[in-house]
Amino acid sequence: MAQPTLKQTLDALRQQVLVGKSYFNLAKGLLSADPYLLQTAPTFFGLTINGSMELAQMAVARLYDKTGRAVTIRTMLRDALTQLSSFKNATAQQAQHAIQASVQRVAAIEPILRSIKRRRDEWLAHLDPRTVANPGALAATAQLTMPDLEKAFVETEKTIVELYALHEGAFGDLEFIGGDDYEVALNWIRSAKCAFIENYENEFRTRWTDARPRDCTKNLLKMP
Repeated sequence: MAQPTLKQTLDALRQQVLVGKSYFNLAKGLLSADPYLLQTAPTFFGLTINGSMELAQMAVARLYDKTGRAVTIRTMLRDALTQLSSFKNATAQQAQHAIQASVQRVAAIEPILRSIKRRRDEWLAHLDPRTVANPGALAATAQLTMPDLEKAFVETEKTIVELYALHEGAFGDLEFIGGDDYEVALNWIRSAKCAFIENYENEFRTRWTDARPRDCTKNLLKMP
């Protein structure tokens, strides 16, 4: 069976980090958005947030999968140690030092990775009977916070960016151009809602007393 080159492995892992991190940032951004705007389409935004969080966790689980023959961060680090001479922008010693630093990063986030693996095995990829019978147990035994998940992406991205730079000479954070374009959509909703409130106040000469977007102050009707 054909084996991927180190560059092909790094390319695949870079893509996984990019996509997973983007899902995480989308969920985090929406969670911090104005709740009023999210309530304009609660099912859509709720599913988008939950789905993005699950896909972000699955990306991390895939990056550190322990299934036989799977291409992962760990297998990449193992293979890289046997191919030190293939690093175009580092000496063998420099490449080895970077790989060892990456191994330490993986060790530092191991508790987070264990929680994500358990979540993947017992809910995200498979419906474990124990989780179905007692959904709260998994949250208690495989605790995972937003900062935990963010740390997993930050540390993994450091490894991929550094080793890719040393191997291929390409630099830069992993992010989509327009990765925050959900903010544009939210702003259009905000603008439309604020305009509706402003028109209502002007037409009926009375203040809008219901909820409104956070930053509609410029749309307030000037009344004595």
